[in-house]
Amino acid sequence: MSNDHAHNDEPNTMYMGGLLASGLLIGFGIVHLYFSFGWVGGPLNQDFGGVGFSGLDNLSLLPASNYSIGMIVAGVIGMVWLNANAWKRTDGY
Repeated sequence: MSNDHAHNDEPNTMYMGGLLASGLLIGFGIVHLYFSFGWVGGPLNQDFGGVGFSGLDNLSLLPASNYSIGMIVAGVIGMVWLNANAWKRTDGY
């Protein structure tokens, strides 16, 4: 093999840090989705006894949805951008 197309094997901490941060954003966003939907009056599982199962019509987005959905979107955008530019690190293969 010739060294004409030797690529940079030097680790790029900024690139890896960006991928890790984007992955963490997606992970925390998915975990916080649990708190993004529910019953405004209190814990959903305790209120079913009073309203019955027809209370499912009253489900809504809670304040946690403001940041959990944003965290997922920001993480996906970060990963897509970093992976779209990853080919530049290979010097065109």
